Amino acid sequence: MTESIDHNRRRLLQASTLMAAAIPLSALVHHRTATAAPQADDGHAHDYVGDAADAEDHARYQAGQQCQDCRFWEGEVEGGYGECSHPDFADVLVSADGWCDVFAPA
Repeated sequence: MTESIDHNRRRLLQASTLMAAAIPLSALVHHRTATAAPQADDGHAHDYVGDAADAEDHARYQAGQQCQDCRFWEGEVEGGYGECSHPDFADVLVSADGWCDVFAPA
């Protein structure tokens, strides 16, 4: 009987170790997926432009507004482009120097 309990305990410890190792691996997989997103083109959604200087003719634009200063900005991923938490930009990376009409100060 003791042998059966030891065997079960050993299996539980092995399974726990594998599950604990899988947690950081899932974070790596998510990060790789995020970096594979394409860059947003001008006009992607909400009058997005990759350079805020090109937004001067938009009624909602105010000088100095850029994606990197918006509450939706999630941080740079690569080459001046980062993730935006607004649902309409979930599938693309936006320029830190960009702008769209849902800009909200951070």
